[in-house]
Amino acid sequence: MSFCPNCGTEVSEDTRFCPECGRPFMIVGQAGNGRNKKKIAGIIAACIVAIIVIVVITTHPPTPVEPEPATPAYFTTYTDELGLFSISYPPEWELYLEYMEEIEQFSKDIIDSITSDIPTEETHFLFMAGLPTEIGYMPNVNIVVEPLPGIMWTHDEVVTAGIEGIKAVVSDYYEFSRVKTTVDGRTATIIECQFTFAELGTFHDIFMCCIVNRTVWTVTCAALPDEYSEWEDDFDAIVRSLRILK
Repeated sequence: MSFCPNCGTEVSEDTRFCPECGRPFMIVGQAGNGRNKKKIAGIIAACIVAIIVIVVITTHPPTPVEPEPATPAYFTTYTDELGLFSISYPPEWELYLEYMEEIEQFSKDIIDSITSDIPTEETHFLFMAGLPTEIGYMPNVNIVVEPLPGIMWTHDEVVTAGIEGIKAVVSDYYEFSRVKTTVDGRTATIIECQFTFAELGTFHDIFMCCIVNRTVWTVTCAALPDEYSEWEDDFDAIVRSLRILK
């Protein structure tokens, strides 16, 4: 048995939420340990943002389009087993695919514990990687996808609705930039922002959102605020490196 860090109620090891105060708990499976839990804390926060961005819809006026740069030649490129997509990232980063399903469910549980207005049933994680450090996989990158719910929904509606969804579940939100560009020849928006989750801390993110064959794709890179400047150029290259192969 363990105890809820929020209210002190005794709870079982496999409990996801405190029965007294409702605080969500993370479960990292039979293979999990303290080090694994520590390593995925930052990636969970990034995944929550990615889920929110692609599932809430509203409107926003278009912004200017910028040209598409090349991916750095020294980056490592990952292609999924089905040959659906590829993405590139710094060579010192490591894949972190083992706990994708578990992190996906935990991220959705946290969103549901905050608000029931953001549907998450059809969102899926396709990719995770990051730099292993003493504080976890930080910085990191993930890819989340969801079917586009309506045929009339536009790119600008998806992007701005996602931002409104983030604002609904964080204690503060600040947007540094929003650029409309092209990624793999498709219209995309790249946003740099900073936000705070009550349970997870403050993170500085960049994410790219695009629509591919009636599917919304979001690529999110996350870092601690005081480390973001070290990775800013790499983050921009990572989110622009997404290639849809089928």
